[in-house]
Amino acid sequence: MNSMNYQYDVAVVGAGPAGIASACSMSELGLRVLVLDEQARPGGQIYRNIEKAPESRCKLLGSDYTKGACLVNQLRSADLDYRSEAAVWQVEPDGTVFFSHKGESHCVKVERIVVATGAMERPVPFSGWTLPGVMGAGAANNLYKDSGLKPSGKVVIAGSGPLLLLEACQLASSGVEISAILETASAYPSLEALAQLPSALRRADYLVKGVKMLWDIKRTGVPHLKNVKEVRAHGDDKLSKVTAMQNGKAVSFDADSLLVHFGVIPNTAMFSQLGCRHEWDNVQRYWYPVTDTWGRTSLERVFAAGDGTFVHGAGAAELKGRLTALEVAHSVGKLSLSQRDEQAERIQKKLARELSPRPFIDAMFAPDIDACAFDDETLVCRCEHVTVVQIKDAVRQGCTNPNDIKALVRSGMGPCQGRMCGNAIVELLSILTSGKPSDAERLRIRPPLKNVSMQEMASMRFEGGE
Repeated sequence: MNSMNYQYDVAVVGAGPAGIASACSMSELGLRVLVLDEQARPGGQIYRNIEKAPESRCKLLGSDYTKGACLVNQLRSADLDYRSEAAVWQVEPDGTVFFSHKGESHCVKVERIVVATGAMERPVPFSGWTLPGVMGAGAANNLYKDSGLKPSGKVVIAGSGPLLLLEACQLASSGVEISAILETASAYPSLEALAQLPSALRRADYLVKGVKMLWDIKRTGVPHLKNVKEVRAHGDDKLSKVTAMQNGKAVSFDADSLLVHFGVIPNTAMFSQLGCRHEWDNVQRYWYPVTDTWGRTSLERVFAAGDGTFVHGAGAAELKGRLTALEVAHSVGKLSLSQRDEQAERIQKKLARELSPRPFIDAMFAPDIDACAFDDETLVCRCEHVTVVQIKDAVRQGCTNPNDIKALVRSGMGPCQGRMCGNAIVELLSILTSGKPSDAERLRIRPPLKNVSMQEMASMRFEGGE
């Protein structure tokens, strides 16, 4: 492997805002760039299908969506190698990248790797969450971006966060029958949130956008309940009803679809497989890879960009991607330190302004672990069908971290490698043991990160090899 001639200087994993911005910037700086993205078209989840979306769909999704077209156009015209539908299934700290593309696995070795795998909706197990008719609000949004599909019948939306309110507004505008919005956030900002308000006022336009969404929801006449707890989905072979508690009173709504959203967490699977150092955030309650302001991780050849490092939104992700590109170029000798700093100054100012409302937003929509109700039979690990009671039994037998539980009951051992259940198991453990999530050992992620056949591995092509 060490005798390979490098065909590329850097591989970028992910073609969302951060990945595209980083790749295009590095290409402009003279680096040979390979972009690997699992999706059929560039844009990530936020700008999903922006190249093919009809005008009517773009109009409903608004400028926050359509501005992605410019970024995607930059990628299409950049001097780099962009490969769609390329699933990266293993990455090594020495710069080796394994990926599956069009039924064949490939291996490349590069000087630097930029991981820009973005974020994902926080999976939260609750009673009835596996019933047909229950899905993530973000997933429903992706279906609309891809093909214009909208939920039919009576829809209940539950959870918290600005994306939940945005989804509610867009569904209402498109004529979907919304029975209720069950918001788990408090009706009033916490003291922690209010303390961050002065900084947030630097981006008053964000706050105005939030107020407008609340006003638009109020105008629809849809019941909008706040401070909701213990959300449950009910039904036999499909969803029929959603129940919850609000201020000590039970509420119930007939429903054909329940769209849930409990915030967004970094997609850390690749960082974990690499062995990057992580920390726990007590406000947003998730693990994130530790990086400096340039996207350097704890591994010399591995850089990070965008929401995969910490969730700050698409605008910040793009700027972080451009900063990471400058640092990568500096690290391989394409830019001097003074050139890096000079080019970074304008980007850093924009990023500081973009980040100014985030502490307020994060505190305002801090996850509430009591938001959902679960029973002993509630599934936690959907891949391996591991229930709450099995986790409890494992703890009673002395398991005190997710990896011990994994060894005993196989939770996190399925195809998703714990992406869906890892965070939930940490939260469940903290409840059962009265411990802190930050003290728990993180779930170990092993390759392959994606499903790939042994036959494909055996016939793997080594690009730029001997």
